[in-house]
Amino acid sequence: MPYNQLTVVIGGLMHIPIIIIFLRFVESKLNRNKIHYQKN
Repeated sequence: MPYNQLTVVIGGLMHIPIIIIFLRFVESKLNRNKIHYQKN
């Protein structure tokens, strides 16, 4: 059974916070490594 348009939109909007949290985590890991390399 295909999903209706409202279900697809709500499902897409539910993933936005998950993607933002993942990108913030990656950014913090990269920034931590960059600061570590600058100290040496």
